[in-house]
Amino acid sequence: MEDNQSIIFVQFFFLIGTSCTIAWALYAGVFRIAPKASWRFAFANLLTVIGILLYTQRTTEVNYLYWFVADMTILLGFAFARWGCQYLFKQPVSYLFDLVALAICGLLMLMVPPSLGYAVYLVILMSVTAAVLLSLMGLDNVRAARKHLSIYYATLINAPFFLMASLFLIRALALFIYPEKLANLSAADKLNSPLVMWSYIILLLISNLVLYGNALTRLVFKVASLANKDQLTGLWNRHALLKKLEEVDALWQRNGLAYSILVLDLDHFKQINDTYGHLAGDLIIKNTAKVLQQSLRKIDFICRYGGEEFLIILPLTADNDALVVAQKIQTKINNSSILWQKNTVSVSLSIGYVTSKPHLSVEQLLQLADDAMYIAKNNGRNTIRTC
Repeated sequence: MEDNQSIIFVQFFFLIGTSCTIAWALYAGVFRIAPKASWRFAFANLLTVIGILLYTQRTTEVNYLYWFVADMTILLGFAFARWGCQYLFKQPVSYLFDLVALAICGLLMLMVPPSLGYAVYLVILMSVTAAVLLSLMGLDNVRAARKHLSIYYATLINAPFFLMASLFLIRALALFIYPEKLANLSAADKLNSPLVMWSYIILLLISNLVLYGNALTRLVFKVASLANKDQLTGLWNRHALLKKLEEVDALWQRNGLAYSILVLDLDHFKQINDTYGHLAGDLIIKNTAKVLQQSLRKIDFICRYGGEEFLIILPLTADNDALVVAQKIQTKINNSSILWQKNTVSVSLSIGYVTSKPHLSVEQLLQLADDAMYIAKNNGRNTIRTC
């Protein structure tokens, strides 16, 4: 009966693990959804399946493949899952730390013969290392999710990682106190324990559900971000601008924290397009966006307002300071140029700016800044004006 249960378990686990591996491979190779992360999730599932299959071949004899290699394969699967999450959320990848942790665990395992006689020691080592990797993966994901969610929801979404880490630690502690319970708490004897069988199945299912949830969360926020970004420059678009402007204006109305708006337009842009082509024009727009980003503070908000027009919101910036910023931008733009087909193309900007005033709506301020920019253009271009 126990052998039949073991066979059914292995078949069920193999089916789930293989299905998850194929699903993540399709995400990466066919649908191109977070391919670097998805490939690592696929390898994580594959390694886990291989490790469990090796567990089923354990006997009382010393065998490095079915003990040492099996444990290290599953731990490497956890590491791949962590690396996948880090790629998913564009975090620094902890290859060095994780590989050192695996190496230390492996060296400690090799201090004893890999067999049933030393199973308690080996299972404790494996459990502690797994708990460390799962805990760190959960912390990584919480930090990443905090960019979009409250700490409560970020922790709640990734709670399964901390739960699984806790279960591994509890197993290690239980084996340390009650080593005679080895057969009930580990895979030391061909996975004959129903508790162990179902715990591995649940572990696999929950971990993949969390990973799918994180991938979906990342995809949703990426789509939302793209909806607010200009595709050519990566700057915020007009839709995002209006929302940000309302926020800054609300602070001005409530706390008197003045802000300024700059409207910038590339001079003679149509002539550049006609002379050098639209690809050159796109390159100039991207270069201008880059210069603007390098010229401003992190709290400043840069938007591509139109074809060759940009708009900048300067929080906590009064009239005189706005003029200083406009002059700084103008100088940097005048000192920049691009090389296009052996031709050096220089550009300049006409800049209009305005500072928040009582009883003026957001729409009125935008109109004033736009009017100031056209005054700058009508006064010879490459100039700065205000209304």
